[in-house]
Amino acid sequence: MKKTLYFLMGSSLIYPSLLKAQKLNPEKKNVKDIESIQIQGKTDYNSVNISRKKLDFIQSNTLGETLRKIPGIQNSGYGPNSGAPVIRSLSGNRVKILENGVAVNDLSGISPDFNTDIEMNSVQNITVYKNSASVLYGGKAIGGAIDIETDYVPRQLPNKTINFRGLLEGGSNSGQKQAFSAKGVIAKNWVWTVGAANQKQEIVRIPGKSKDSRCYDPSLVGFNSILQSLCQIEVDSRHVLNKSLFPYISQFAIDHMIEYELSEGDLYTFSPTYYNPSDGKHYPNPKNQLYVSGQDPVKDRYKDEVNNIRDYVQTKDGEIPNSHSESNSFYVGTSYIGKSFYAGGAYQNSFSYFGVPGYTLPKMPQHTHGKPQPKIEYRPINIRSLSHKAMFESGYQFTGFPISSIKLNYMGVFSKNAELIDRQRANQFEVNQHNGRLEIVQQKLKFLSGTTGLDIQYRDMTGDGKQRYLPNTISREIGIFTMQHLDFNSVQLDLGYRNDHVQRRADADKKYVRSRGLSGGKLSDRDFTLHQLHTSAQWNIFKKAYLKAQYNHSERAPEVNELYAGNNHFAILTEENGDDRLDKEIAKTVELGAGINLKNLRVSANWYHTSYKNYIYLAHTGISREVFLVKEWRSDDTEINGVEAEAAYKVDLNKIGKWEIGAYYDLVRNISVADSSIRKWSDGDYMPFWI
Repeated sequence: MKKTLYFLMGSSLIYPSLLKAQKLNPEKKNVKDIESIQIQGKTDYNSVNISRKKLDFIQSNTLGETLRKIPGIQNSGYGPNSGAPVIRSLSGNRVKILENGVAVNDLSGISPDFNTDIEMNSVQNITVYKNSASVLYGGKAIGGAIDIETDYVPRQLPNKTINFRGLLEGGSNSGQKQAFSAKGVIAKNWVWTVGAANQKQEIVRIPGKSKDSRCYDPSLVGFNSILQSLCQIEVDSRHVLNKSLFPYISQFAIDHMIEYELSEGDLYTFSPTYYNPSDGKHYPNPKNQLYVSGQDPVKDRYKDEVNNIRDYVQTKDGEIPNSHSESNSFYVGTSYIGKSFYAGGAYQNSFSYFGVPGYTLPKMPQHTHGKPQPKIEYRPINIRSLSHKAMFESGYQFTGFPISSIKLNYMGVFSKNAELIDRQRANQFEVNQHNGRLEIVQQKLKFLSGTTGLDIQYRDMTGDGKQRYLPNTISREIGIFTMQHLDFNSVQLDLGYRNDHVQRRADADKKYVRSRGLSGGKLSDRDFTLHQLHTSAQWNIFKKAYLKAQYNHSERAPEVNELYAGNNHFAILTEENGDDRLDKEIAKTVELGAGINLKNLRVSANWYHTSYKNYIYLAHTGISREVFLVKEWRSDDTEINGVEAEAAYKVDLNKIGKWEIGAYYDLVRNISVADSSIRKWSDGDYMPFWI
């Protein structure tokens, strides 16, 4: 059983006179105002907020698992150590992960086995945008955004000279965790923070088997190479002649089998007689005792025979294979907090090493030219990441000025992210990323409030390893936006617009070996101009109910893997091929919502429809090379339709406490509307999520 111990401490290790001065400090009220500097209307942008208090109850190892019980959100679930949020069927490069409003180094959109680069123990609050947030955060938020608030950079003076928070956790199936964070006062207006965390787990245990029983169903996996790859099984199957189809056995074939080197296919026949060339006469053929009448001569000529199904690596019931994990992190930060100004910086370091529940080949088998095939050895897939973050944040509160406040954020991310076959490096991406964000909040008028801002991002991604599937790439993005909120008491309106310019560049160095497939085409330079629009209206009915309608026009530029990938991607057992001719995605979404909020009852419901042009997905080609399925990034039109409903009822049971009973319903369909017989043959009616 999992056991957790939390402990909190506050002490006065600095002189009592200083502590007394802090308590009487009149600047604290203004400091809280500074901390609330944010985009006006965010709370009306179809968002959900999760506090630290609630996170203590629902927090899991991954961000996707933590958020999966919110209506409209699922977990991608690429094993117990890697899971990203799926918002209304969209994830990866369509759901932007942010830390304090700026993009984190998140490679999970490029490869789903990478975990989101967030230390969950340091999270103070999470804001989830369940519809397009592209006006606020750009094209990668076309399907939503997750903004994670951390306190590496202090934004207000602590209420005690030193605040300490610690965590010790251990359990039979949760591993071990140790973490602490501390905040204190250096001198008047100066605050420091420091913290660290460590985690380790050997194996994750589960009830039952680690694989679905359908992976061993001959009728499903016998001749389906895609399912065989996903289930990680080897199948001994073949098409054999259906002997019961033929009513006769050829006497001529029996007599001359060796002489003419005839096969079993020559032995069975539909003819009641055979011709004897020695005397020029016809003679009757013997009847086939196995014959079954009523079969189709064409469709039933061969039958499927599955002799054996075996796992790449033998699994153990009750355990997820290769589910080990270990991680550690450390941060330190400081801030100056004045009456109307604050500025601070922080450094954070994190390391993680964990297993993906899958196995692959360290080396492709070679042709043996008739010699016995050596035993194929599969090895586990592991992920290793090392990240360094440099953060800077500042804000200024104006008085008697058209601008209410201004806020500036910067984050530099320098990381190495490797996919390993056991301990051997298959590929590695070294990422140098710089993000800057400026927000200017205008002074609130009688009915108008809003913000205008600027986002800049630069990312240099360098690859290494003999089996890497991406060339070196550089991405540049710049966007300017404005979001305005009009409040007429019972009626509220929102209007926002954003313009983005995106550059993608690829450089195939001499060490990069491309596949035989499309492999990124000519690796051409690509430039995209994106337009984002948000409008919404809400009618509040006597403060007890509301009706809401909103429309979003969102655009997304293809990511580097969608444009330039071109080799075996070992972690997903796929030969991944990008296409440098892909155009930008365009999504148009209409959403209608209603809700009622009485004393003890809360009910809400939403319906949404998205029309997607050039929806980019990883498509099957029907080709397989060695153990890898060959796939290509393609685009087709699609439609997303969904319904969400949530209800909660509060009841006071006196001595046994206050209770809240709740339930939710969530349905989403991502259906292709492209009139393509090839697409429907290779991927069906619904768009594939990832692989």
